[in-house]
Parts: sequence; structure tokens; C-alpha cells
Amino acid sequence: MGLDITVVMADWERLARIPAGERLVVLTDAVHPYFCCESCEDADSAVQGGWVWQRQSPWCAEYRFLGTTGSYSWHFHLANAWEGVRASVAPDLREALDRFLGGLVWDGPDYGSAAGEDDGYPPAGGFPDDPGPWCPRVLLLRAPGEVPALVRDWRTAEPRLEELREPFDAQAQTQAQAEDEADGRAARSGRFDEAVALLREWGEVVTGAGERGWGLIGLPY
Repeated sequence: MGLDITVVMADWERLARIPAGERLVVLTDAVHPYFCCESCEDADSAVQGGWVWQRQSPWCAEYRFLGTTGSYSWHFHLANAWEGVRASVAPDLREALDRFLGGLVWDGPDYGSAAGEDDGYPPAGGFPDDPGPWCPRVLLLRAPGEVPALVRDWRTAEPRLEELREPFDAQAQTQAQAEDEADGRAARSGRFDEAVALLREWGEVVTGAGERGWGLIGLPY
């Protein structure tokens, strides 16, 4: 079974009122309540993509990526695809997308090269009052103060996404023989249209959190 991700935006002030050791449990219950009426379940399952709000939890919401079925592999392959094409992208656009994807799903060009990075994770702002810089272990953790920079980078990159078509098409041709056809997700997330569609969804994620002054969490399930 592969790794999944549930992307959530949340009110950090509300999180600060929850004991540090209970935040993930409370957040998970708020996004996916254990007890839910049948009509709520029907309404929930009808949402195919975008933000999902539970009526009893106005302080957080889950973002559902259309077509990824919750699997983290789509985002992992997007990061790998960006790694492969970024050298062919205009410097200013490359810098914006480096920062954007580096704040969300990409480890960056120097991943693993810095001394003292025992677990490979860069320092993160964390939840309020958490004792460590990356506590608890989640796939994404961006405090409200970090989100506006991601929004700015997205606004810089969004009007120029068509410039990525040629680099992505060139990479697809080069790697066509090496692709594992049994893993269709890997192939699709490396093509221009699918990669840009997923980029736009991440744009919606950071924009939604930025509008509310909330933080972002990627729960590892």
C-alpha cells in the first residue's frame, strides 16, 4: 500500500488552544468525523475536487485533488518531473516554481547535501508551541506566515505555465522508452497537461489558505 496525503488548511489560533499531543487526532476527526449522518456522507462523497468543509468544523477544511485518489505518488512524480525540466525553464519562472514547489512537495536541488540533516527534512515552523521544528511528522507543514510567499510565487508563475509545455514535451519524448507502463500515474504526472493541472490545484490550496490567514498541513494518510 502506498503513502497517502490529506491536505488541510486550518486556523492556527484554534490549533494553539489544543494540547500539542492531541492536535493531529483532533484535526483528523474534524476533517473526517467518525460519526456522521447519512446525508452528510452523501454530500461529502459528492465532492470530487476542491475544498471540503464539515459543518461542525468551520476552522479547517480538506482539499481534494481531482483524480489523485489521495495518493502521494502523484505529488512525488510532479516533483520529480519538475526536477527534470527546471534547467530548461526561464530563470525567473524557474525561481518562482522552485520556491513554490519547494514549499509544498519538492525537496529542492540540494536535497540531502547539507550536513547535519539527519532525517532529510528542512526546518518547519510547526504548530504553535510544538517542542521541535518538525513535530509531529507530517508530509507538509506551513505556518500562516509562510503561506503568503507561496501565494506570491504562484501568482508569478500562473500566467506563464504555458512556457513549461516545451520542456515537459521534450522530457516526455526522452523518457518514453524508460517509463514503466505498469505505473500509469508516474507517466501521467510527468506530462505537461497533467502536471499543470496538479500545479493549478496546489495554487488553489495556497490561495485558499492565504485568503484566510491559515496554515497548511499534509496529513500522511
